[in-house]
Amino acid sequence: MFFRRVPNRMLILGAAVLLLATTAWSASYKVLYSFSGRLDFPNSGLVFDAVGNAYGMSFGGQADLGGIYQLSPATGFSALHDFRGLDGSFPGGKLVVDSSGNLYGTTEFGGATYGQGCDLDGCGEVFSLSPPTHGETWTLTVLYSFLDGDDGSNPTTGVTADAAGNLYGTTTLGGEHNCGVVFELSPGNGQWVENVLYSFWGTNDGCEPWSDVVFDSAGNLYGTAGRGADNQGTVWRLSPSRANWTFTVLHAFQGTDGAEPFAGVVLDSFGNLYGTTLRGGQSDDGTAFELSPGGDGGSWTLTKIHDFLGLAGGDGSGPMADLVLNSKGNVYGTTAAGGAGDCLGQGCGTLFELVPSGNGQWTERRFDLSPRMGTFPDAPLLRRGNQFYGTASESGSGGGGVVFRVTP
Repeated sequence: MFFRRVPNRMLILGAAVLLLATTAWSASYKVLYSFSGRLDFPNSGLVFDAVGNAYGMSFGGQADLGGIYQLSPATGFSALHDFRGLDGSFPGGKLVVDSSGNLYGTTEFGGATYGQGCDLDGCGEVFSLSPPTHGETWTLTVLYSFLDGDDGSNPTTGVTADAAGNLYGTTTLGGEHNCGVVFELSPGNGQWVENVLYSFWGTNDGCEPWSDVVFDSAGNLYGTAGRGADNQGTVWRLSPSRANWTFTVLHAFQGTDGAEPFAGVVLDSFGNLYGTTLRGGQSDDGTAFELSPGGDGGSWTLTKIHDFLGLAGGDGSGPMADLVLNSKGNVYGTTAAGGAGDCLGQGCGTLFELVPSGNGQWTERRFDLSPRMGTFPDAPLLRRGNQFYGTASESGSGGGGVVFRVTP
């Protein structure tokens, strides 16, 4: 069994029972930074600013409530902010950086309701972190604190910005039916105003959206919901109109085709969606899928492009992060467990590449992690040119996880 370190839930991945022949992913792996006691256990992917500094988040920090760090090619590692509760706790998902170097993200707990709402842990927030104009201190501003009402609560992923500077995201809980919401935050008159675009019912539409959201060129939003009363999770679309947004379920998972999509989806240039499920598939170790629109713009078709088979199948297990595409149509990602590494009997996690090989078939190439390299990579890779950057949330030489670079 694989037990993931997540503040408000325990994710259990089933054991694999099938065999799989895979190809090794030939790549150069380099640890750029090993965490050891300060802002350790990195739990987010990386973003880069215009001058090449990388930013990420972790579960560690001085108050053990999480923090934000910078990794600079010129100055090395810097802790930018330690969360204390009222300013948020346990950041997750991804950061967004704007042209001025401001960072935007969410915390799952804390905020204005810290010590009051959501079992006294606080209901979470959306924040900005601004670089110093004078001196060396970055400034954190709480843009919005969730109140555990119809506005939603406990966002577990980051935000997505549009061209006008509005921020979009999801919360796993709260809303009209306590199944989470999709929200928009808009700046104006010195404050940010929330607009709930959709409140999940928990039936055929899904419940607990753990994922971030992504726009297509027409302004539609896409995301996933982790479970539902009538299914085992969904992929959905929100389409804008003059009056409101229209919600559509594009696919409802039933187990054999995948279950519990934890990550979001990514779009290719043809409008196809790619994503993963945490569980389900042949051995309940998760799947990778492609979801393609019909020619009439109506029904969508899901194709499994890989069944993860875990330790017993010599494969990865439990993909939790958004996928990455390249110009050739290859798909890249991580699994939080599985692989050949020996980590408490559950594998140390993998980096993988899925390559289309014709006739609808895909070939997996896999890179297995070990404690020396860092273990349990549960955040997305970031592609820059022909290189990939990412984080592993534990192990490494310092014991607290690593930032790494992979060159295929």
